[in-house]
Amino acid sequence: MEDMINTIDSDLWQAVSASPFNAIDYEYLLATDPSKIREEEMELSLKSPLPEIPQPIDVTNIDLPSSDKHRIRVRTYRPKGGKNLPVLLYFHGGAFIYGTPEQYDFLFFSLVQDLPLLVVSVDYRLAPENPFPAGWKDGCDVLRWLSENADDLGGNRNNIMIGGSSAGATIAASVTHWARDQKNLKIRHQYLLYPPMSHILDSPSMNELKNAPLQTRKAAEWMWKHYLQSYIADPPKYAVPLSENNFKDLPDATIIICELDPLKDEGIRYAEKLKEAGVAVNVLKIKGAVHAFDFFPCPLSDTFYRQQVALFKQIVHKNNEENNSH
Repeated sequence: MEDMINTIDSDLWQAVSASPFNAIDYEYLLATDPSKIREEEMELSLKSPLPEIPQPIDVTNIDLPSSDKHRIRVRTYRPKGGKNLPVLLYFHGGAFIYGTPEQYDFLFFSLVQDLPLLVVSVDYRLAPENPFPAGWKDGCDVLRWLSENADDLGGNRNNIMIGGSSAGATIAASVTHWARDQKNLKIRHQYLLYPPMSHILDSPSMNELKNAPLQTRKAAEWMWKHYLQSYIADPPKYAVPLSENNFKDLPDATIIICELDPLKDEGIRYAEKLKEAGVAVNVLKIKGAVHAFDFFPCPLSDTFYRQQVALFKQIVHKNNEENNSH
């Protein structure tokens, strides 16, 4: 463990060590009382002042209809007055069990000021109360709704990207496979940050980095157990991205992996599957980074934010060129 800590970017490790969220014993609670993580995160969040919404942007919470009679909350971010904007459909992280769209305010407040973009962040149903397919189904429902109604929010329904971080990236990838199979739903790009892609947990990095800060093998085991539950021995279609059989005709992908994240080899394997199927993939490896590093304020996170802006500018430019050529 000490050798690993010496490899972590020193400013990042200082920020991680100073985080009040260290008071939450995530691994213990994942095993014993996973929903309590939400309570403890909320208590900590309430002790911090809420970031003010920047004047140039609109932030709105909307309830959308679902295919199984409940309402799905989405949190939208866009530059004021923006029309015909590229859409980023986003899924927050949190091991399929915790996390909220609001935890990403810091990112999207900045991103929609630096880019002409409409972000639609999904407050999907969480395990263990709502295991697969609930959260994934919410994602499919929101995508279908956006493909018909994004223009009403200032977006372009023909220019939808999908993204997510950690477990949210898993859901984003699963929704992307489903959308490809629907034939009438087009996703232009998939943007996946440090994604868990397999419940089998057999990669070299999962073994070598099994006790890494912020993501351990034990936590990954519990995450998949709570998400898949009775399906753990034989996951159904769309539950586990690396268990899919067909990677053809999927949208171009950007995959972010972290040097000291046990999940990194799963992201690399997924990229290889896409490349073998003829899909264009950009894999960006962040040196000295641990899982979810970008939540900790430090120069490494600042540099990565600038990289993200540049990446999204490239993706949007490419999508616009493709749109104009059709």
